[in-house]
Formats: sequence, structure tokens, C-alpha cells
Amino acid sequence: MFSCVNQPRGCRGRVNQINTRCDSCRQLGLRKTSIFTAPSPYRRPSIDLPSLASLSNEYEQR
Repeated sequence: MFSCVNQPRGCRGRVNQINTRCDSCRQLGLRKTSIFTAPSPYRRPSIDLPSLASLSNEYEQR
């Protein structure tokens, strides 16, 4: 027994052949995840600390 190809999407179905979908995924029309549809990992925005310090100083002067 192998895991359903949609296991990364949360499916817990079992199949007899590797890289196939379980009955539930076939009935629901769920497809294997793709690198083109997978969400990209969150990346923290870079912060320029000197520019923030200068903005803070300008705000305090007002």
C-alpha cells in the first residue's frame, strides 16, 4: 500500500500503485500538486534600519 499522490494536500487515502490518486480524490477531481500552483514560501521583507531611524527622528521633531 502507498499513500495517495495528494498526501501533501492533506489526503490520507491509500492506493495500490505508487503516484496514483485514491478513490476519493478521483471522485472529487483533485489533481496532483504542481510546482506552478504550489504557494511560494513566505519571505520576510528586508528592513533598512537606518532609514527607519531617520523617519523616526523626523516624526519626533514635528
